[in-house]
Amino acid sequence: MTEKKTIFIRVKDVEKVYSKKNLLGQEQRQVAVDGVTLDIYKGETLGLVGESGSGKSTLAKLILGLESPTAGVIDYTGLTEVDLKNQSLQIIYQAPFSALNPYLSALDIVKEPLYALPKEEATARARYLLERVGITGNDVNKRPKSFSGGQRQRIGIARAVASRPQFVVCDEPTSALDVSIQARILDLLSDLQEEFNLSYLFISHDLTVVEHFSDRIAVLYKGKLVELAPAKELFKSPQHPYTSYLLTANLPLNPAQARQQLAAIQTYIQDFELTAEFDWVEVAPAHFVRRNRV
Repeated sequence: MTEKKTIFIRVKDVEKVYSKKNLLGQEQRQVAVDGVTLDIYKGETLGLVGESGSGKSTLAKLILGLESPTAGVIDYTGLTEVDLKNQSLQIIYQAPFSALNPYLSALDIVKEPLYALPKEEATARARYLLERVGITGNDVNKRPKSFSGGQRQRIGIARAVASRPQFVVCDEPTSALDVSIQARILDLLSDLQEEFNLSYLFISHDLTVVEHFSDRIAVLYKGKLVELAPAKELFKSPQHPYTSYLLTANLPLNPAQARQQLAAIQTYIQDFELTAEFDWVEVAPAHFVRRNRV
């Protein structure tokens, strides 16, 4: 019997339009997110992929409440009003150095979100979390400039989970790190997810990382959701031509496989047409694709 998943956050027909006037005073509209509908389940990692400008970070900001949608609704089904006030939504940024206050120690950085707790309790929790991510001893009193990139990201992760959030956006959390450090950070995120029962929205350009770290993957193209599927299913059987293009463009290290994919890439390089009229088709269990109506 299939285990029923609990919907944690529901995104329904969400749109984000930015407007500005050009030098002639004419209004220009940029549709960053265009009618996206999807559910995020409790305890899962939903990968979010697409090229730069596809709307990934904008959608994340909308879900976090950092920006307001132009249209549509974001329903925090799994959260109460108290949860939302208690910083239950958090983010881990791409650039760990710029995300940390350079004038504070690692301990004070992690303590920042714990202002509502008694000082001793906040300090004890911050120390525990720093130790949990591998920052120990007198190192907790050092400022960000004293740490490596991987250590800074660990401090950022400790800060993100300090307020005991239930949902965390991981916005390219490993892209600025060496490959060997990336693996350790991903292992750490997995361990913390299990320990604190976290739900993740995981944004990355590295599809290999997304495949292994995500439960499901959502594909955005020009602000529109074009495919949504379990991670293994998406990689095994991509259904939308844009998804196939992304997977082909993410070339493997094996030269023979790379040559084979390069030969196929011409099939997908195009401005993929997305008509206003479309069907959201379930092609396999939990595998959905946007199909233009003919």
